[in-house]
Parts: sequence; structure tokens; C-alpha cells
Amino acid sequence: MSSKNSLFFLFFIFIALSVNLFAQSDYELWKQKQEEQYRQYKDAQDKAFVEFLEKEWKSFDAFKGIKTDEIPKPVDVPKTEITVPKEFPDSNIVKEIKVPKLEFKEEEIQEKESQAYIEPEEEKGIEVDFFGLNLNVNYSNNLKDALKEPLNEKAIADFWYKISNSNYEPFLKQAQEYKNQMNLNDWGYCLYLNKVGKKLTDNSKNLKRLFIWFMLIKSGYQVKLGFVENAVFLLLPSKNVLFGVTYLILDEQKFYVVNFEQKEKLPLAIQTYEGNYPDADDLIDLRITKAPLISKEIVERELKFKYKGETYILTVQYNLSTAKYFENYPLTDLDVYFNAPLTNEANFSVISQLKDILEEKPEAEAVNILLRFVQTAFKYKTDDEQFGREKSFFSEETLFYPFCDCEDRSVFFSYLVRNLLGLNVIGLDYPGHIATAVKFNTDLEGDSVTFNNEKYLVCDPTYVNANIGLCMPDFKDVEPKIIELN
Repeated sequence: MSSKNSLFFLFFIFIALSVNLFAQSDYELWKQKQEEQYRQYKDAQDKAFVEFLEKEWKSFDAFKGIKTDEIPKPVDVPKTEITVPKEFPDSNIVKEIKVPKLEFKEEEIQEKESQAYIEPEEEKGIEVDFFGLNLNVNYSNNLKDALKEPLNEKAIADFWYKISNSNYEPFLKQAQEYKNQMNLNDWGYCLYLNKVGKKLTDNSKNLKRLFIWFMLIKSGYQVKLGFVENAVFLLLPSKNVLFGVTYLILDEQKFYVVNFEQKEKLPLAIQTYEGNYPDADDLIDLRITKAPLISKEIVERELKFKYKGETYILTVQYNLSTAKYFENYPLTDLDVYFNAPLTNEANFSVISQLKDILEEKPEAEAVNILLRFVQTAFKYKTDDEQFGREKSFFSEETLFYPFCDCEDRSVFFSYLVRNLLGLNVIGLDYPGHIATAVKFNTDLEGDSVTFNNEKYLVCDPTYVNANIGLCMPDFKDVEPKIIELN
């Protein structure tokens, strides 16, 4: 290369680098300007919200929680005589059932470091036990400094002013990362904040609730704070009904007085502020689309049932940590339970063992086998007998608890039919009883309901020894409410 060409090349490189540096400088200036505008916008929101909090709070009546069903469930499990079903049509034979892979590794969560940055001199950390999973939670000093015990509305406004001016964003970013890593839904996120708040505030009930209130609002959720004498309460609206939970009615909307641990005696009226924080309008959603990825505490359980004289024994696995997680779940709409998945371990365990029993069977007989499995492999008790209160199970809990009742069996049975056989199922909500109905690919005889102009055959997992298409005598002439499943 000639000296002239070399000089030209070096000049070209110099120009390119200069343009790049100018571009980077322009970008940094633009970025700083955007961040400053956002900070000013946020400061204005917080200032306006503090003014709301400083105004006189109004008192609202607290209503007792909504009951699920006034009609009691049967104390004794209903039974019928074992009858050999008619020959099942062999036009739809169950072919290969795919077994899901086990992919979850606990260490992926435990070892993953948060990308939320905090200045080293500001950073502190605590270790939080989240249902057996040890999480390292970082926070800044001034976030902890804002957590001081308030005793009146003015002190609550001061709390908001102080904590909103603290370096809370890195904590919030880390919280969102953990939420995503652990597949937590909205309620799971609340449980996470509750666990962290408990540790940060040395288990001060008031400070913990103030902390959760602030973090939920800054996460975009609609939530209010209630106040009575020296106690504060979290008031949460929800997309779902929270049965048995005290609530206030504000602007024609139910705000539930939630507690993420033990129940407590609540006052007849609670004070709260008017107005809401700008842009914090997401309602808590209790639906579960993915099983939470928390600690693996795998437990085995033997389940036994008979069908046509042959005894089947299954050794199923479930995650005890997940069952404990669901202990903290509020009683809610039945479709939430019907549509929730099993954990990877339980799903693999159940499907892999039922696969060999069902393959090469007619579709109708395969459902009948699953029906007999759920009817007879699990012992029956009402919630009142087992817990002294109403409690619906997610499928994982049915594998954990020694007894289950009608809605628990229906939830688990519907999960098996949909995930093993791919058939559509609906829930049937009778007065004092829950059952299911299945849409078969063949027109079959038996008790049925019509949904969306299609025939669904009644399948009752609580009516022991009943075959598909047999409804309990007490409900043959009763039109049930339909629970639509995803």
C-alpha cells in the first residue's frame, strides 16, 4: 500500500471513529434527557399522591366475605353398584400419549444473579426463604431507612414521600426478575413481597403492609391502604372473587382486606383515602398459567384402584413446596383451579404411569378408567371435616392431602382427561356439588348437558363406581351452571 493510500485509510478511520463518538455522545445526551423527564414526571406523580394522602381519610363499612355455596356437601361419599359398561365403540382408539420432558433445574434460580444495579456503598442484602428456595435480595440503605412506624394519616403520607425518594428502583427490578424466573402470578408476587417485607421490617405488621402497598403500586397494581387506630390494612381489588374475605366497596368496586398469612379479626369500618396513584390500575389476577418454579421437595404417594377386576398401582410424585405455596392461596373462582397446571414433576409422574394403562383403549373406556381412578384412589372428606372451613384444591394439592371432596376430584379428573386424551371438558356446578362433563368424538348414550350447541356426557368423579354418562339421582333434573375451561 502506498504512503498516500495509507494516509487516506487512516484519515477514513479517524473520520469514522469521530462520527461514532459524536453519535454515542448524542445518544448519551438523549438518554440523560429521557431519564430526567421520566424522573420529573415520577416526582410530580408522587407529590400529587402525597397530597391525596394528607387529606382527610373517609370511613367505609367492611362487609363480611362472600360465601361460595350455601348448600352443604354430602358428608358420606355417594356410591352406586359396580356395573359393567356396554361395549365401548372402537372408532376412536387412544394412540400414543406423549410424555412431557422434565426440564426445570432449581439451581437456575438460586445461582442466577440479579441485573439490578445498586451502588456498592448503598447496597445491603438479606436472604429470604421463599418456600424452600433461598433468594438473595438486594436493597439500598435509604429504602430501609424509610420504613419507620407510622401512627396516623400524616405519618403515612410522610412514609410515601420518604420511600418514593429512596433508591427503590433496583429492588423493584430484582423483584420483577425473580417473579419471572419463578413463574409467579400476581398472587405469588404478593407472597414474595410479603416474605421480603417481613424480613426487612423485623416482622412489623404495619411496616410490612406499607412496604407491600408501595411496591405493588410502583409495580402498576391498583391497591389502597386502610387505616384504623394504630393498624394499617391492604385493600386489593381483584379480577377474581375472593370468597370469605372481608371487603369494602369503593366506587362500586370491591376492595378485599387481604392478609397473606393467618386470619385476623377485622374492624367493622376502615378508613382510606380518595383517589388512586396514576397509571397503577392493574387488578390482581389469581389465574395460574404456569406452575411456580420454587424449591423441589419431591414426595411419593401410592395410589391404587381397580377396573374390571384388575388392580392398578401408581407411585406418583408431587412437589411438597408447591402444596405449601398453595396453602397461602385465597379461596376463589372454580375456573382458576380447573385451569391451573400441575408441576413438571407431578405432571410427568402421573402421565407417564397412566399412559400404558390408557393406550390402545377406546376413547370412552379410557375416560371411564380415569373416572374410576379418581373415584376410588382418593379418600373422601368434606372441607369442613378436614379443615373446618371451605378450601378448594389445585391438582397438586389433591396428590398431597389425605382427603378430597367433589370439586377437588373434578378439577383433577378434568386435568387428566384434557392432558392425557386431549378431550374438551366442562365443570358442572350443582347446588352443593361439583361434577364434570366430557365432549367425546363419538355420540354416546347417557346423561348429558349441552354447551355451545355440543353434547357433553356427564362424568362424576365423586359418584363412586359410576360409569361415564351417569349422573347422581339428586341432580338428574337439575340444570347446572357451566364452568368453562381453557
